[in-house]
Amino acid sequence: MRQSDDILVCRVQNRWYSIVKKEYISAGSSATNFWTIKTDDPAPELVNLKAGTLVIYVMELGDRFYIVGGGYFVRWGELSLADAWERFGVRNGSSSYEDMTAEVIRQGGSADSTLISTMLFGTFIFSRDEALGMPDEFKSEFSGEKSRFLLSLNEPLGRYLERLVRDKRAALNSNEYSSDWRGIYYLAAKRLDHGEIDGFYAAVMAAYDFKCAVTGSTAIPLLDVANIQPCYSNTFQSVQNGILMRCDLHRLFSEGFMTLRYEGDKSIVIMVSPSIKTLGAGEYMKFDGKKLHLPKDKSVWPKREYLEWHQHKCFEHWMHVGGTPA
Repeated sequence: MRQSDDILVCRVQNRWYSIVKKEYISAGSSATNFWTIKTDDPAPELVNLKAGTLVIYVMELGDRFYIVGGGYFVRWGELSLADAWERFGVRNGSSSYEDMTAEVIRQGGSADSTLISTMLFGTFIFSRDEALGMPDEFKSEFSGEKSRFLLSLNEPLGRYLERLVRDKRAALNSNEYSSDWRGIYYLAAKRLDHGEIDGFYAAVMAAYDFKCAVTGSTAIPLLDVANIQPCYSNTFQSVQNGILMRCDLHRLFSEGFMTLRYEGDKSIVIMVSPSIKTLGAGEYMKFDGKKLHLPKDKSVWPKREYLEWHQHKCFEHWMHVGGTPA
């Protein structure tokens, strides 16, 4: 069911597109931030945009505009530069906080500027070879510094664009152009034999005696096996590469809001990203520094090198290009 009768068209810069594309390939579809510096309040028709509205990214290449991706509108927000970086990281289209600050200054703002954030869900990105050419009549919509405009789906041009994007996504690999796309590591892991994966999960559950390693919960329907490093080959399907967690904690671990590190040789402690507070989930900070409940058999404890991989590649992965969820 269509959620809106409009399309929001956003003009993106080459650099923004390149960084968001790298993040998309490695870490998958996720919330993305298309931002502008606040000067005046957005136009009323943009402020009242419905959640679920299709957003398309267009980029100028040569003397023509191309559709290079899109997503679905969630809401507007006014964020400080620091808060925007903390929440979205490289999904702002910058490779570091310093680069984002420099870009804001380049656009006439400062480190104290307020940003108007267009927050999107279900991002999809086309490669340049797959980019869709925009009709020439759209060119005039981006005169001057204008970065976005609204099109009605009740008009021929709006319907044309919606169909163009829908047909293009349908013709491509659906795994890579939907909100279920979770990145190249996950794609490799999906190719493993399901029977072997189930056996691996059973072994991890038994090792942890059907108890969450973080909370000690024994509510079996709420327990998940969390991979530390993606199992993209059978050599990674050892109990040392899995931890039993409550499903909400598993999600935070996979999304990079939590990680684990050895404290000497006798314990493993939890690290929680302070960024979780910007998402309204500060109650999870109570787990920061807490020791895991580990199996009695030390031979099945998480391998140190797997935890180090997670710390460097997955923890707060949105803060650096090339990070990935586990």
